[in-house]
Amino acid sequence: MFKFKQLAAAAALLAGLGSAWAAPVVSVVGGGSFLAGQAVMVDVVVDGLPVGGIVSAYDLDLAFDAALLDFGSANLSSALGDPALGEVIQDGALAAPGLVDLWAVSLLSDAELAALQLGGPVTLAQIEFTALADGDASGLAFTNWGPFNDVKGANNEIIIGQVPEPASLALVGIALAGIAGSAAQRRRAAQAV
Repeated sequence: MFKFKQLAAAAALLAGLGSAWAAPVVSVVGGGSFLAGQAVMVDVVVDGLPVGGIVSAYDLDLAFDAALLDFGSANLSSALGDPALGEVIQDGALAAPGLVDLWAVSLLSDAELAALQLGGPVTLAQIEFTALADGDASGLAFTNWGPFNDVKGANNEIIIGQVPEPASLALVGIALAGIAGSAAQRRRAAQAV
């Protein structure tokens, strides 16, 4: 009976993780390795939206190594509407050394956004840096996750909140290994009797 409860708990945990892994994610695409003086371009992309899913607003802070990269510009995409037509309010600027603040709020309806974004990965911005030294773009990361940093979807609901930390996933793995080890130990003890 106890073994069944442990297996049921592990299955529920894995089911929860499966749905979390299928959730939309925001990531930095591109950059790669670069040499001092080169232009470095990266895209900020939301991927993994469900069928018919949209991005209606976002507020993201992208951290970078200011000793390695010099911020040039943030070109925000028209995926949330055309700012010249008053369809979106948006900005992308250097908030502090090593921190780019990107945000947008669409004034379009969810149906208009679905037609504009076509259900695929949604590119939010292209950010341009100049390399100050040889290196790579692996140090770019979203930071300052809190009550205002998020990506919103249909009905202005948060679809991406805090970015899961790799350490959290490692703890889940350790817990599952502990459950499996405990079950094996009880099985050996039962066979010895």
